Amino acid sequence: MKNLILITIVILFSLFMLSGCEFKFIKKGENALSHAKMMNKIVVGVKDDSRPFGFLDENNIPQGFDIDVAKGIAKHILGDENAVEFVFVTPQSRITDLNTKKVDMIIAAMSVTPSRKSVVAFSTPYFVAGQAIMVKANSKIYSLSDLNGKNVGFVLGTTGEKAIRQLAPAANLRAAKTYPEIFNLLKTGEIEAILADDGILYGLLSQSNGYKILPKRYTREYYSVALRQGEESQELLDEVNSALNYMQQKGILNRIKDKWIPNLHPEL
Repeated sequence: MKNLILITIVILFSLFMLSGCEFKFIKKGENALSHAKMMNKIVVGVKDDSRPFGFLDENNIPQGFDIDVAKGIAKHILGDENAVEFVFVTPQSRITDLNTKKVDMIIAAMSVTPSRKSVVAFSTPYFVAGQAIMVKANSKIYSLSDLNGKNVGFVLGTTGEKAIRQLAPAANLRAAKTYPEIFNLLKTGEIEAILADDGILYGLLSQSNGYKILPKRYTREYYSVALRQGEESQELLDEVNSALNYMQQKGILNRIKDKWIPNLHPEL
């Protein structure tokens, strides 16, 4: 009798272990595209403080360039531009949010860089940005060299942080976590300039008088959709690239740009 009980326990334990192993395998290798189609939605990480790319309107509804790109991708893949769930991310959190599967992809004014390519998979670009300088309209700062010795702001976790350290090493640097925070430092006179992506600066400029963006661009950066690396995301990445190619060919991306950034004319 004891032997029979022991054999039964061993069999049940073995079945449990096999079942558990199978479950983990399916979850680990779960196809991201199939999952999105099964759920009939794509979970997209976007910004809520980076007008005109991602922000909340007066009704707390996400709006902006990146929001429209996400809707275009959802329409192409799932047939419904509203089949999107937006999750707000920051420059500091977005890669972690992606790789811990809090979101399916990131569309958040994210530039492609070698360090980021080592941890995420990028789509083809959907926007070209450049680092630019914003100052008060009456500022005596006219070029990059004028930043040396001045108080200059940037946002942590952005390409502007690396750029300002390289381009103006003699500047007195001030950091903030968000664009509204760094813009407030410019308003109060705690800093004399901001270095950031021109599209983001354009969004700040569109809401306030008394400021200007200098015409020169100091980098050329490509905003792309970020997905998790690996085979499980490859089919979804292919579909995202197909969607962006379609949107480019049909002039949809240009219409989105004209809608949100109609007067951005950089000097490269």
